[in-house]
Amino acid sequence: MKIKVWTDSNNRLLNWAYADENRPVGPSDEGFEVIEVDDAVGLYENHASIVDGQVVPDAGYDPDADRPTPDPSPEQQMIAALTLEVAQMKAAKSSD
Repeated sequence: MKIKVWTDSNNRLLNWAYADENRPVGPSDEGFEVIEVDDAVGLYENHASIVDGQVVPDAGYDPDADRPTPDPSPEQQMIAALTLEVAQMKAAKSSD
């Protein structure tokens, strides 16, 4: 499949998008380069380079570890507080 890649002056991948399969491979007048890849694996923006038309992901980069975790919702915070309160009451009752 063909993709469009935008890179910085060091060939670091800034952005990518699927390209029309009829587009020629190589640099375009529109500021991106068209390359051909087997699949979209390793297309990590800001964590890969384009070397000789190939995607080279950064060694050791783990995209799953880079995902932010969401903050707990107000409901989840309330359930946690109530669970703690119940546990404290049970602990106090069992020590009587």
